[in-house]
Amino acid sequence: MKRSVVRFFLSVVALSTLAACDDGTNVSDTARIRVLLTDAPSDYIASAMVDIGSVELLPAGGGERVVLTDDGTDGEVDLLDLQGLTTELLADLEIPSDTYVQMRLIVESASVMLADGYEFNSGGKTAELTVPSGAQTGIKLNLREDEEGDEESAGVQIAGGETVLVVDFDVNQSFRIQGSPETPAGISGVSFRPTLRVVVEDVAGSISGELSTSITGQSLEGIVVNAGPVDPGVDEEFQSSMAGGMSDANGAYTIFFLAPGSYNVTVETPDEVTTEPLSTEVIVGESEDVTGVDFELVPVSG
Repeated sequence: MKRSVVRFFLSVVALSTLAACDDGTNVSDTARIRVLLTDAPSDYIASAMVDIGSVELLPAGGGERVVLTDDGTDGEVDLLDLQGLTTELLADLEIPSDTYVQMRLIVESASVMLADGYEFNSGGKTAELTVPSGAQTGIKLNLREDEEGDEESAGVQIAGGETVLVVDFDVNQSFRIQGSPETPAGISGVSFRPTLRVVVEDVAGSISGELSTSITGQSLEGIVVNAGPVDPGVDEEFQSSMAGGMSDANGAYTIFFLAPGSYNVTVETPDEVTTEPLSTEVIVGESEDVTGVDFELVPVSG
């Protein structure tokens, strides 16, 4: 299955004004936050329906959680309708300026419909999925400025100027086909385990390159290229530090929304195929777009 990624964009714009009490006393800065949702396609799945409930931010020091919304998607939304620059608004409100160390969101339900040409071995193309109890009570996503994972990078300061948090929802890893349409047993079901990561867009960079091959008949389209941090921080249960991109028909790929740090870049190759080099270590600086990270697909020797 090809990788599919959902992105929540949390745009926080500082208003540069102070909230005041009736007596004119300045109380606190405020910032405006917007939460949007977008996605990309998948091979075997025609629709991936998810109902997102509350979305909250936890300030540093264990203060009271800031509720961004109690009903993020207002019912089910098809993640696969949200492709390219198409987005879904989840929340739009002002919040106190502060340093926030964790996001929590609740997934209330999920269902899938298989793509044309595929069906479950029990018959039919649709299935209601079981949401893990942890996702029902709240998926915790630690916030940090970079991928080094040290204490100094913990949390994101939301105050003054504009801050954008991006949450990648890896649909390929979250919706896993059980069985295979290539075998007589077919597809027995789909398991659902939300897999997400979060990064500050303002400092995020990207990695791009091209895949090539001299293997006859080997397609370069739809191959997943992954970037995993060399020194990842501590992740919560449903949180991932892995980012990925998918190659086009010419073998070009881009992995977006990478926090500053060092990454190992690898390619998910088809059976009997490997790459030269096997992996490449890449350093992504603040807001840096690293290009020319190329791989050649070659037959497995032996």
